[in-house]
Parts: sequence; structure tokens; C-alpha cells
Amino acid sequence: MLDLMRLFVQVVEEQSFTTVARKLGVSQPAISNQMRVLEDKVGSKLVVRRGKGLMLTPQGECVFVHAKSLLEEWDDLRRELDALAGEISGRVHIGASHIPGEYLLPLKLAHFQKEFPKVRFKITVSDSLEISEKLMLQELDFAIVGSVYDTDKLSSEFWLRDELKLVLSSDHPLAGMETVRIENLKSYPMIIREHGSGHRRALETALENQEVRLDDLLVSLEAGSTEAVKNAIRSGFGYSFLSRFALEPYGKEGLKVSEVEELTIERGFYLLTQRHKKLTSAAAACYRYLRQLAD
Repeated sequence: MLDLMRLFVQVVEEQSFTTVARKLGVSQPAISNQMRVLEDKVGSKLVVRRGKGLMLTPQGECVFVHAKSLLEEWDDLRRELDALAGEISGRVHIGASHIPGEYLLPLKLAHFQKEFPKVRFKITVSDSLEISEKLMLQELDFAIVGSVYDTDKLSSEFWLRDELKLVLSSDHPLAGMETVRIENLKSYPMIIREHGSGHRRALETALENQEVRLDDLLVSLEAGSTEAVKNAIRSGFGYSFLSRFALEPYGKEGLKVSEVEELTIERGFYLLTQRHKKLTSAAAACYRYLRQLAD
């Protein structure tokens, strides 16, 4: 029943069955069926369609208020049980953008788990925007992303500093130059990350500071992950800018890292939490552990 309540709250807050279905990775009819199950259980119609949105019936408004309260009470119960158990255990679901999720968290969480062996983890990796949306829908305990999201629902805290470096294949025409000028780059194909990624926003901001737009460059490929970008560079698809964390742990085989004259691309990674929701004991311990590793 709690799962149905949680789904109902998500549908009301998103004002869309389709949006919730997409974010949960299920079909829209599946969400509609679950909503009908809830309405059957409470014996009342809860929502009606209004244009492109939804409107709560009087019964729906009542259920919504109590559903929010019940979910908060359930979270409080979990925290109290954790405290009474006298040890930190349970599952922690962390959302992360690609660099933290693929290159930083696995190693750091492995160290944490040695101290707290009864804590289990789930990591969901996507672009920063989608991860922030999943956190707002309470699908995650907390998140680490490459952008600041300070809203009425979310709070950001700086974690680590990152820098994007120019990366070319070892046989690229510019690979012999230790320092490359932006004008040199305009003649060669470029690989970029997808819309919504903090990586792409940091790149666009740094270029704009030099009065350069992405449209001024020869973008040949838009890729959805850092590994896809690295493989495309090795294949001769073009050059790109990659996080220093994506280069250090696994070597630079087949890749050449160069400096770009008067272009520094820095960004931060941020610990992201729901502003008005307390973390479970396990999630809070994990959050504190990661926070102490900050630059």
C-alpha cells in the first residue's frame, strides 16, 4: 500500500502519468493500472484529467495529504529502528552523474563498506538534471551531481573540484602541440556530451567566457557517457574535453592530454539532498563519510 501511496504522490506532484512512467522506467498503462488499484482500495476516484494536467477530487485531496504524512511517518520509523538496532545497516540508494557514479563512488563506497559491512548500496547513474528530478521524486536517498540545484525542495553542498582537459587521439594532427589555441580547434571535429549534463554546461560556460559558442566548433558526435567519448576519441572521431577523474584511474592509453591557451574549464561536484527530508541512519553515515573527503 505504501508503494501505491508513493506512486500517487509522484503522479500528483508531476501532474503527468507519462512523466512518472518515463522516470520510473515503466509504461504509462502500468502507472494507470496502479492508480486504478489504489482507487479501488480506497473506494473513490482520486484524480481527473484537466487539459494536459490532473486535478484532485475532494477525496483525492484528502488521500494526498494523508499519503504524504504516512510516507514521512514511515521514513521516521525506519530511522528510529536503525537507531534502536545500535548499528548502521540497510540500503542506501545514491544517484550520481556520470563522473562521480562511474569513477569516484565505487572506490569510495568500498572503503566505507569495510567500516560498515551491513550497509548495501545502489547507484543510479544519469545526467545531472535527471538525477535531480529523481531525488525530488524521493527515488533516491541523496545524490552527487555536477551542477548546483538549490531550490525549495533540494539543497546543494560543494564536494569536490573537477577540471576538464582537452583530450585527443595520440595520432591527432594537434597531438604534437603541448599548448593548443582555440582557433586551432575550430578546424577539427569535436565530441560533446548530451544536453542536461553538468559536463556540457561547464564547457559551454568556459567557451562563452572566451566569446566562443559550440556552434563555432565542428561538433561531429554527441555522446551519452564518458566512456563513449573516450572510445570515440581513440577511434579518430574527434577531440573532446574530459574530466581529470576519467583519465587518472584508468590510464591514458591511446589518448593525449593537452592544454588550451587561455581556457580553463573547472566545475564542482555537489552533494544533493532533499531539503525537508531526513536521511536514514545508513544514508546519513554515508553522506557524512563522503562529505569529509571534500576538497
